[in-house]
Amino acid sequence: MLVIPSVDIKDGKCVKLIQGKPGSGAVISSDPVSIAKRWENEGAKILHVIDLDGAFTGNRKNWPIVANLLREVNIPVQVGGGVRNLDEALETLDAGARWVIIGTTAIEDPSFMLGLVKFVDPSQLIIALDSRRGKVLKHGWTRESEESPSELAERYQRFNIAAYLYTEVEAEGRVQGVNIQSVKSLVSSTKIPVIYSGGISSLQDLKELMQAGAYGAVIGSALYKGVFSLKEAELAVEKKGS
Repeated sequence: MLVIPSVDIKDGKCVKLIQGKPGSGAVISSDPVSIAKRWENEGAKILHVIDLDGAFTGNRKNWPIVANLLREVNIPVQVGGGVRNLDEALETLDAGARWVIIGTTAIEDPSFMLGLVKFVDPSQLIIALDSRRGKVLKHGWTRESEESPSELAERYQRFNIAAYLYTEVEAEGRVQGVNIQSVKSLVSSTKIPVIYSGGISSLQDLKELMQAGAYGAVIGSALYKGVFSLKEAELAVEKKGS
């Protein structure tokens, strides 16, 4: 299973929010690029980078920072946050992202995805399934849709995308553990790889996610708070033969 450090950017700074709520959590650094390079230097194989302002408002005001980050690191990066049209998806990939994460538009406009896969290889697409109380959220986790993660996953099964990014929003940033049953349920409902995010609090959580069939785990607060190191996390999943 892949261990994927997160670099969340808001107002030009690397931050970690609690349950995605603006004003919560902590500022990690005023230099997100240096944080990305730190994880690369510590041996990260992939990075997860989100423009939170873009996710909340649709205005990707941190794009210059994200583009610079993509120039400065040499490992694969998955990028999301406010990607709402074809031009933004192509711009993200052209700047060097290995994958672009689509959230709100995939939920609201299935025809957009039909058009997108004509121009973008599905292997470069990740669809965000941000969930609270069993429903997928949109617009930076501020609005609730009518669909469950499994229902949305079923809708896009045929596109053979790179992965679903499944986030437990209620757990995000709290470092209080993972709802393994929900992960198992989603993994069993789709052939598409599932990357999990939200609330990871221990190396045991990572082992259980791997056993549940998760393809990867995005980790933020637990790494930034020093609950465990990146090396310890990677060793924990390697021991099971991942």
